[in-house]
Formats: sequence, structure tokens, C-alpha cells
Amino acid sequence: MQLTFHMIPRTTRLCLLRRWELVGLLWVAWSGLMGVSALWAELTPEQIGLIAMADSPEGQQLAQHYAQRRGVPKEHILLLPGKPGDEMSRKDWETQARPAIRSWLLAEPRKEKIRCLVTCWDVPLRIGRRDPASPEVQARKQFLQQARGSHVDQLSKVLEMLESVGRQEKPPTPAPLDAQMAVPDIGQRLDAAIKAAQTRAQSLQGAELQKAETTLQQAITIVGGINTLLQVAAKQPESKKTPDFAASVALLQGRTEGILQGLRALESLPDSPARDIQIFNLLVQVHGLLGCLQWIDHQTQLLEKNETHASFDSELSLILWEDYPLFGWQPNLLHYAFDRLAGKRPVMMVSRLAAPSLQLAKGLVDTAIEVEKQGLKGKVYLDARGIPFTPGPQQRGSYGEYDQSLRDLADRLKTHTKLEVILDNDQKLFQPGQCPEAAIYCGWYSLGSYVDAFQWQPGAVGYHMASIEAVTLRDPNHKAWCPSMLARGVCATLGPVSEPYLAAFPLPDDFFSLLLTGKYSLVEVYYRTTPFTSWQMVLVGDPLYNPFRAKPALAEEHLPQRIRHPEQPAQALAIKP
Repeated sequence: MQLTFHMIPRTTRLCLLRRWELVGLLWVAWSGLMGVSALWAELTPEQIGLIAMADSPEGQQLAQHYAQRRGVPKEHILLLPGKPGDEMSRKDWETQARPAIRSWLLAEPRKEKIRCLVTCWDVPLRIGRRDPASPEVQARKQFLQQARGSHVDQLSKVLEMLESVGRQEKPPTPAPLDAQMAVPDIGQRLDAAIKAAQTRAQSLQGAELQKAETTLQQAITIVGGINTLLQVAAKQPESKKTPDFAASVALLQGRTEGILQGLRALESLPDSPARDIQIFNLLVQVHGLLGCLQWIDHQTQLLEKNETHASFDSELSLILWEDYPLFGWQPNLLHYAFDRLAGKRPVMMVSRLAAPSLQLAKGLVDTAIEVEKQGLKGKVYLDARGIPFTPGPQQRGSYGEYDQSLRDLADRLKTHTKLEVILDNDQKLFQPGQCPEAAIYCGWYSLGSYVDAFQWQPGAVGYHMASIEAVTLRDPNHKAWCPSMLARGVCATLGPVSEPYLAAFPLPDDFFSLLLTGKYSLVEVYYRTTPFTSWQMVLVGDPLYNPFRAKPALAEEHLPQRIRHPEQPAQALAIKP
């Protein structure tokens, strides 16, 4: 029986700028059912906290204005020490801001009451990357390098083991594997050695054959783990799948699931050599030494890439978590894909009040309150690009999926609402003067360059899917979409403070369909549909704003099927890059 090695399965996802790999395991297990109503009781002013910088009179003024207009208790305003501005260092976040906010949240009378935080004016927009020169990072890099060398040495010994199969004389000593050899090259060496050993074993009989088969199975297990044995078992002819065979396979599958649960728990912890050792001990059982090598290489790449930066607000979403890995993102457990997941850690909803002027920022609140009385009126403009889409797991987060989501939204609204919907399905964007009475907008792709095509209705909601559209919010001269839209009258928007990858945006058909039901406030819609936390996105607007409460435009029964009947979380969202 010939065996070809398979690496740990990988899922690819297309992004705005490049294709990249998602790895990692869900740290939470699928168990039980939890009703949506228990998770999504209507947000009230008493459940909102406001954060302004202690050294910012404008921020304090804005926080007080919101509290007065919406009836937020005055003891729910935190004046945060620190420097106002667009960016805070990772060190200042971890040692100053985060502890101060946690302490304030957990104190009476706010303890267990606040579900949503509102950052005001010049609360920092971004949190910087972790210092790559820190002793902790350098120690882990050195540890991973040493661990890689040790794993490669063990695989060299496996090559020696395989050379001994089916030989009467002393076997030749194979050339050792280089400590820096790429995993695919190591896999090819091992694959060739196994095939050669299998060929030699075919001429053996009796006890010698049994010994050779035992050695081969040991080698295969060391190299590829239980998963490789299960792959081989699945390819066996039906005639060999006896009851004893089936029982052995079931035992291996049960053991694998138990180990994976342990890995899920470990991968939710901050990265450290101590955690890595525990992961090695489990990972080698499931995916073998070769799988461990691949994991080590990926962790090394993550350290070099250092994607530990995030928007302040997205990091704030996990303020109640004790600790978590910083690489890439964490799953947003308020997303509808996790509705049926029991035992979830709490996620704080966060929205921001900011605009190119303080008066505009106050207007986000005042306009929202006025529009809610009669409902948002105007047209829907959707700017797709005509990109074809074939559904499938490999297409999640792709250009095609998001473009199709715009077309699906257009079809949904044309079929099930009375709204006037204008869909542009060509590469060219809407041009100046083409979008009068704009109430709803979503489209792409003009990176950091707003196209002034819209006459915005009071209370308008919209976002543009591109990579840096919320890099600033208060600069009146910046051409990015978020500040430009806010300056021209949009009441609520969202965008990334840095490259987010396309998959970080809410699907347009999810976000706007849910908003149009009038059942959820702005911040609830966002957290029901945004996939990630501890990442790059920021929501701008009054979190309580519900433009369709008075006059719902879409019945809940016409929401996308995935929202009404969400998938299991393991199928719905990946965790981190």
C-alpha cells in the first residue's frame, strides 16, 4: 500500500490585497443550544458606557451631550487618563488604558450592567503593534528555532528507522535532514523513504513481514500522527473493514477529538514557550512531527509579520476577557454564527462618536434621534463590480462572495421591500451627481479616495469596502471614505483603521438586511454581522440609532437563511491568520 503524506489541512481566503492562509483551531467547543432572544435583549441607555479622554475638553463635551440626549447615567462616563490622538502604543494599552477601563467597568454601580461602550472624539483610534524587540518575543523566537531543530533531528532518526525495513544487512545511513529544510521538502524525503520501505517489505513473509509492517506503522504515526493513520484507513477496501477494524478506527477518532479539544483550549491562550510545549505534546499525536514543524513555521511567520495592531474599539470589545492571543483577530462571539454556542465569553459592543468637526460628531446623535421618529427615507445605492461567484468553502471572504452579497441584497430589497434600489454591477463606480436622495449605500473599490457621487439624506447609513477608509475620522481634508462621508452628512458608517482583509467586513446582505428589519439598533446590527474582534474595524455612529424602528422596511422572514438558521461555528468562521 503506497502512502502520500498530507500536510495539516489549510483553508485559503481571498483578501483585498493578497491571498493568505488561515490556520488555527476553534478554542470553543460546539455544545448545547442557546436562544437568540436571551443574547439580544434590546439595548437600553442604562446599558451604555461612555469613554472620553481626561485631557480632552471636546471629548468630554461630546460624551456629556450624548448622555443628556439619550439618558445615559452620568456615572457611566469614564474620563480615561492618557494622551488624546489617533494612536496608542500597545504597551500603554496593556499597562494603562486596559486596566483602567476594566477596573471602572467592574466597579459598582456599573458592574455587569454595561453592554456597550461609546468612544468619544479623540479617544485613540488605533493600538500599535507589539514591540518585536521585547524580551518575550525574542525568547519565543529562539525557543521556536530550537524546537524546529529538535523536531528535524527526530525526523532524521525516522529516516534511519525506515532504511532498516526489509534489510538483512546493516542499512546505509541516510543523509540527515537540514535543520532549515522546508516542510514540503522534508515531506518528500520521508514519502520517498516510506515508499522504498514498502517496496522492500513486499518480498518479506511471516515474522519478518510483521516486523516490517510494525516499523512502517510506527514511522507513519511519528511522522503524520493519528490523522495519517485515519487517512490510510479510509482508503482501505471494504473487504478489510471488519468489525474489529471499525472499532479501532472509532477509537482513534475519539482520541483525536479529545486531543483537538485540548488544542482548542491552548490556542485561546497568549503565545508563550510554556503554551507551545503543551501544544507540541498534543499536536504531535494528531498531526505528527511533520505537522508540528508546519505549526512552528507558521508561528515564526506570525512573529515576523507581527499583526498585533488593532483598532482601539475592536480591542475594547474583549475588555472583559482575561487574556488572548494577539496575532490577527479573535472571533466575534456575538456574530450570528455563534448564536447556538453555549458558554461563550462576553463580548462588549463598541461604537464611536467622531467626525471632521465636533458639531458634526454631535449631529450623529441629534440626527439619529430625529430620523428615528419618522424613519429613514430615500434610495438604496449598491455599487458592485460584476465579479462572478461560485459558492463554496474556498470562496469565503473572496472578491466574488462580497460582490455577490451586494447583488443578493439588491435582489432581496427589490423583491421584499418598497425601497427604490439602484444597483451598478460594472467596474466603474458611481460618479458625481448620480446618487440623489441616498439613504443606504454600500460598494467598492476606491482605495482612500472618496467619490462625491451622493446627496445624502438625513440619517443615511453606508460603508465603502476598501482597506484604509477609517485611518482617520477627524481630518476634514482627508480623502478616505469614512471622514468624507461623515463630513457630507452620513449618520453612520464603518471601516478599517489599517489593512483588514476583505473578510473583516460585514457581508452587505447581512448588515443592511438586518438593519432594515428595525428590530436591532445600529451597534447590535454591526455585532450580529461583523466577523472579528481584536482587529481593524471601527463602527461610527450612535449605537442606539435604529432608523427603521418606526417603519420596518424588511420582514424578518425575508432575512438571509444563514441569519435565520446559522451554521455551526466550526463551519461558519475561522479564527485567526
